[in-house]
Amino acid sequence: MKHWMFRCDEVSQKVSRSLDVSLPFHHRMAIRMHLLMCRYCARFRRQLILLRAVSRNVDDDPSTAARLSNEVKARIKRALRAAA
Repeated sequence: MKHWMFRCDEVSQKVSRSLDVSLPFHHRMAIRMHLLMCRYCARFRRQLILLRAVSRNVDDDPSTAARLSNEVKARIKRALRAAA
């Protein structure tokens, strides 16, 4: 590590990697410092954690997959028509 703090692009890569493997202590501390100062990287980390949690709960069997209510389907159709 040439400098004491990572740039945003480095943090995004390391945050993503940290979900799969344990990073060295000094990397974890540098990331934590960056996240305290950078709301965009902190948001990216929260989004990754959320995506990971959601993807773990997705069932591959379509018969048990969550279905949209008719009200939600109608709302989506109206939004698509309005956007067109």
